[in-house]
Amino acid sequence: MKPLKIGEAASLLNTSTRTLRFYEEQGILAPVKTAKGVRLYTDDDIELIRVVQHLATLGVALRDIAELATIRSHSQTGHQASHKVFALLEELRRRVEWKKKECELVLEQIATTARLVKRCFGCENPPTHLGCEQCPVASNVGDSRLLQLIWDKDTPRRVS
Repeated sequence: MKPLKIGEAASLLNTSTRTLRFYEEQGILAPVKTAKGVRLYTDDDIELIRVVQHLATLGVALRDIAELATIRSHSQTGHQASHKVFALLEELRRRVEWKKKECELVLEQIATTARLVKRCFGCENPPTHLGCEQCPVASNVGDSRLLQLIWDKDTPRRVS
């Protein structure tokens, strides 16, 4: 693919030109510039931006992404650079593992809540504890934190 101008690259990547300029300011990428100063983004630049977007989507801070992108150029030796990169990667791995566990807990909550909510399929009563005194979901609200968000706020709570 031929190099893209900043607007074309931003459109392809579903981002803004300001974001691409910010990445450049942070040292995350360095697009080629024409004699007139027009930024041109190569296939490699596009792939690099996709990596940045993916990491950002996972909640990796842009300062950490920028640090990864610039460690080598700010280090005196390969030994120094590799140790800095390794330490940052280990920290990122720990954070992503924690987020993975949090996501697994949320998935369990979603599954539990979905099983409970399915019990109301076909119910003709109003969806409140007053409209359905025998509601199978209302009697299990305490089993799911997610259900506590969704369900009737006036539902009497079980005290454990």
